[in-house]
Amino acid sequence: MFLIPIISISINENLREFINKLVSKNKYDNKSKLIRDALLRLMSTMDISNMDSLDFSPTIKKHILGNMIIVAPHDPQIQRKINRIETEYKDQIVSKNQHFQGENVISFLLFEGDVQDFQNFVVEVNGIEEIKNFRYLIVN
Repeated sequence: MFLIPIISISINENLREFINKLVSKNKYDNKSKLIRDALLRLMSTMDISNMDSLDFSPTIKKHILGNMIIVAPHDPQIQRKINRIETEYKDQIVSKNQHFQGENVISFLLFEGDVQDFQNFVVEVNGIEEIKNFRYLIVN
């Protein structure tokens, strides 16, 4: 079982108001989810090659089963971005179904592998700005 640490940060009033507006307009369920999403997106776009001394890997190797739902526009360029990521994790994606709903593609994926690979996959998918909705669940 992983314990999620609680952290505290200091921010200026303008940033606090901005965060509160995003949460109140139902863009996010709560402030924690907003901050987690922002950090995941930052991690996916940031060049961490000069941060070799930092270790982001979990201390415990855990094999997990997880599922994901990706809702994205039915656009070839966006689908190429998603397919590139899926190809990178083809050995861990054990099942994939797609449904076309209007202008969107809804993809259901079943992922089996290490929790670190799952986290990396999630970070990469979260980095695609055009995705309309992305949900994931670790089953075990």
